[in-house]
Amino acid sequence: MKELEKELAKRGVQLGLDRTKKLMQYWDKPHQKYKIILVAGTNGKGSVTSYISSILKEAGYKVGSYYSPHVVRYNERFRINGKMISNKEFKKYEKEVLKYAKKNQLTFFEALTGIAFKYFADKDVDWAVVEVGLGGRLDATNIADAAISVITNVELEHTDVLGKTIGEITFEKAGILKKGIGITGATGKALVVIKENAGKRGVRLKVLNEDFFAKDIKADSKSTKFNYIGEDFYTGLETALIGRYQASNAALAVAAVEQIGVEGEAIRKGLKKAENLGRLQLIRRKPLVIADAAHNVHGIKGLIENLSLFDYENLILVFGVMEDKNWREMIELIAPHSKLMIVNQPKIERAADPKEIEKVASKLVKTKLIKDVRKSVKEAIKLAKKKDLILVCGSIYMLGEVFEVLKK
Repeated sequence: MKELEKELAKRGVQLGLDRTKKLMQYWDKPHQKYKIILVAGTNGKGSVTSYISSILKEAGYKVGSYYSPHVVRYNERFRINGKMISNKEFKKYEKEVLKYAKKNQLTFFEALTGIAFKYFADKDVDWAVVEVGLGGRLDATNIADAAISVITNVELEHTDVLGKTIGEITFEKAGILKKGIGITGATGKALVVIKENAGKRGVRLKVLNEDFFAKDIKADSKSTKFNYIGEDFYTGLETALIGRYQASNAALAVAAVEQIGVEGEAIRKGLKKAENLGRLQLIRRKPLVIADAAHNVHGIKGLIENLSLFDYENLILVFGVMEDKNWREMIELIAPHSKLMIVNQPKIERAADPKEIEKVASKLVKTKLIKDVRKSVKEAIKLAKKKDLILVCGSIYMLGEVFEVLKK
């Protein structure tokens, strides 16, 4: 896997479908051999992908799931009925795609996406639930004509690539609406744009809080419960993924599987069994350590709203972030809730300069700069008192390093 990253990551991000289409033709169009659900949006994509995959598995389908990005290792991105691809299997595809890439233009993400489509075809899945990478319209995953397309929500993100306004960004994400059925949790201007695009393309659209609802939401530090009103009515649905916003994510998933005819116990069991690393995840109790993949303003707002689910006295924040995020506003939101903010720098090229972060944060809260992610977590644990909460957030790319420390 490192060889694939070493050879192709240097080609950078290049939006467009032609290179992936050419790879799919080389592999005899594997993405056309099963039905596909695409999941796009700003936040909640991974959770919705997990919910849908888990429900379809409980309904008796063989399900491929493709996630982006991973938390700890690349295997997480490729799953069949929840089981990750083995190293041996991945190496086989890695060898094939590297051979292809020597003579053809291909980016790292396009290679990973191509491997997912080929792997699912080779394993003869019934459905593939595919998390979109960047945007939608020109993302490599969008070579698929999805039977169902889900757009969770739309906020300002990747403004250097997707556009400067909500309308422009939504236009890119709505590019996955090409046929079949659309499901969305978007609101405001984003919803207007999604409805326009769905109408132009003849996509039948189902909208959260218009066509289906998550009601009577109850969340604590162990689970999230809610009632669902849609084509069917379900009381007491429960998921182990915590946070009030998970009720909306789960409702999007239920609305999607209803279009396939899935109902009853498959929905209940599927939601309850769904897993997704690093989503308001309690990973240690003494001291209390929570890891969350909140990596933009919208995610941080949702995180703050759910801090009350945990019983603690002081909050120690461990924070690292990508430079292309609106990290100044993220800090302005989260810093006042903490007693101490430890700033680090994830091991990825796009990581923001921790000195710049500390300069902004120090005006709002006591700070400490420890560039190495592992050392920053160890320092937080060392400083935490019995009733303190350590919160790790800012970038999903940081969580893999964090989990390695806490395993040890």
